[in-house]
Amino acid sequence: MNPNELIQRYLHGQATDPEIAELDRLLASDPALRRRLIVEMGIDAGLCEIARERAAQPSVVARRRSVWLSWRPLMAAAAGIVFGMFCTSMVFGYVVPRTMQEWQTVFSEGFESGIVKTAPGLPCETSNWGGDEAEVVASAPGAKTHGGTKMLRFVSATYPGENSPRSQWGDVYRLVDVRGLAGERRALARLSASFSQGAFTGEERFVFRLGAYALDQELSTLPAPLNLAWLQQNNSATGSRRAVLTSTLQWQDVSVEVPITRDTRYVMLHLAMVQEQPVLESGSVQFRAHFMDDVKLEIVSDR
Repeated sequence: MNPNELIQRYLHGQATDPEIAELDRLLASDPALRRRLIVEMGIDAGLCEIARERAAQPSVVARRRSVWLSWRPLMAAAAGIVFGMFCTSMVFGYVVPRTMQEWQTVFSEGFESGIVKTAPGLPCETSNWGGDEAEVVASAPGAKTHGGTKMLRFVSATYPGENSPRSQWGDVYRLVDVRGLAGERRALARLSASFSQGAFTGEERFVFRLGAYALDQELSTLPAPLNLAWLQQNNSATGSRRAVLTSTLQWQDVSVEVPITRDTRYVMLHLAMVQEQPVLESGSVQFRAHFMDDVKLEIVSDR
């Protein structure tokens, strides 16, 4: 697979661990490829200078509460992030003191508001959840909510009328309005959620996928029906995370960040439960006891 294909698979959250390791190796020896990744990720290469300055003052950073503003920490999946390794042309993340940031919650969903189930397909408006079949359920023996009295249960890796020949992804989406929230300041949108699963066999492996797509388009210009391929090709920035479900009836938290600018109008939230093993030859996965709760989108910006 050529380097450009590896970059695209990585940015779309489709790269396997061996592919990420190969991309990591290529980036370490190819400055042009690193610059290509900067452009694709929409990261300001000037942030590298900020990273250098902060790295030179570790005692100051250590005394303050801080968070990582991370745009796809590629090295973490391979050999670990070597701070400043790519500072001739880029930086993947940098530390900003908490005291120098503003945090604003723009969307919070605990599924207590009356939603019953997802609408079929991707939403083109900000008022509803869409995607594959999922429903809101209450706590029950062996399935406790993360917070409140309700949670979302993934039902199927398809929706009625989709006619998908094979699907192992149960996708749900929500479109969030972020117009005017970034302004001229450096900012990112941070998506977080909690997920859990019930009993499963040793042959099964499920993962939770968390994604966010920054969109500069007006709602009236979105295609109908909207689809994932269009999102992947027309976003201004994207971030994705993969988390393996490792235990039964225990909630796990995961988050992902995506840079936004004054031109960003909306962020599409993409949350998916995926059966990675066993692989289906045909048909769609029917989820038995897989849940999501407490979805939140926050805007983090410089003061």
